[in-house]
Amino acid sequence: MKRINDKCKIPQFFNNTRYDEYYKNYSIGMLSFEIQARQSCSLSINSIFENDLIELNREDDGSCNHAIIAKINEYHERSKKIQLREIQGFAEPRFIGNPLEGKINYKKPVEVFPRRLWDTRPYIQPIKEVVSDRDNIDKYPFRENLDTYTQYPAISINLDFSDEVILSDIKKNLLKLRKRLKHKPTLMPPKEFIKKFKNFRTLQVIDILLWQKLTEQHIQYETLAEFLFPQGQFSGKQLRETIIPFAKKLINDESNESKYLFYLSEKSSEK
Repeated sequence: MKRINDKCKIPQFFNNTRYDEYYKNYSIGMLSFEIQARQSCSLSINSIFENDLIELNREDDGSCNHAIIAKINEYHERSKKIQLREIQGFAEPRFIGNPLEGKINYKKPVEVFPRRLWDTRPYIQPIKEVVSDRDNIDKYPFRENLDTYTQYPAISINLDFSDEVILSDIKKNLLKLRKRLKHKPTLMPPKEFIKKFKNFRTLQVIDILLWQKLTEQHIQYETLAEFLFPQGQFSGKQLRETIIPFAKKLINDESNESKYLFYLSEKSSEK
């Protein structure tokens, strides 16, 4: 793996100016859309390095036809170029210029549809509502006894009581549950979470992480910190120990941070 310790060698399409529009003008909904696009890109990049195609074409003795390997490698190289252009597109709010292919429109008006994360919201959605939804059942294979759960709801609310009484009782039992399990909230309140997202220049960090994996290069942490935070807001150590782990969690669509961002996006669209 090639290591980069000179910030001048970092591709200029990652420079701060090109990302400022994201952090200043984008709503929570658009930020969540940007994260979704990067999660998809990350899956595509991971598939390039998994060599599944080679494994599928191995003979019983473990060998693999050289011609097939050559074609698979050629396919992977084409895929890398496609994903590289995708990352370059992330870095440009309006368009990217390609000397061979001209300018391509990357950003177009989009409608962000809320994701169905029925078991990750901070309230309980009746399981009966999704039992007939095959996509949800397939998505959560560990809930093989989903039908059984519909017969034994996890929570029961008497709607004859006033909202004030119901919420008061839920809050009281929530305090007891947190105390018994010794589990405190780990996610920040919405405004603090989004502020952290922007201050960490999260989209930029994610794009650089994707680029590093795709090109098999690594920018030294102190060098990258100087590039991203020229005013010295964060050091290379903070980048390595705090900012990059946060960015990696958002690339993972199963992480609490990712689900929380999409939840905030849904709530903002309801207003």
